Amino acid sequence: MSAVRRVLKTAFERSTTVKIHALLAAVVAALVSAGAAQAAEVKVEGIHNCCPGCTKNITATLEAGGAKEIKLEGRNVSFQADDPQKTVVALFDAGYAGMVTGARAPGLRDARDVKGTTFKLAGAHLCCGACVKSVNEAVKEIGTTDAKGGAKEFTVTTKSEMEARAVIRALRMAGFNAKLVK
Repeated sequence: MSAVRRVLKTAFERSTTVKIHALLAAVVAALVSAGAAQAAEVKVEGIHNCCPGCTKNITATLEAGGAKEIKLEGRNVSFQADDPQKTVVALFDAGYAGMVTGARAPGLRDARDVKGTTFKLAGAHLCCGACVKSVNEAVKEIGTTDAKGGAKEFTVTTKSEMEARAVIRALRMAGFNAKLVK
């Protein structure tokens, strides 16, 4: 019986060793593949991009936010990013907006439940007269602006009382982002 026991013990030890080696190989493979994970692809469509100043700022903002392989074609930009959410937030913080795929556009929490007829906004990218014209065009159905090229802030005066989120959504539809100044 001791010979049978030795055979069984040896078989068990070999089986266990094989299982442990297989498990270690799987763990190592998972770690290697996680380290070599590819960056996420992000697209932003409808971004405001009217001049070389806009193009330069969009590209610099994306690069600073960790984007790689940036392709900016007219009003559409695509890029790769290890942290796509961080990169999209950086783009919106720089005053740009658009329809985002591959990440989420930042919400409008600061403008929630704020109503009025005059809204002071900051952060929209206004490098030139064409940017200002686009901002004015974006809000013409709901009001007017005092936006000027190079300005850090501007005011939107609406025709009737409305939510601040509606004003910012109108700007986002035109490819701009702004924050409500309280």
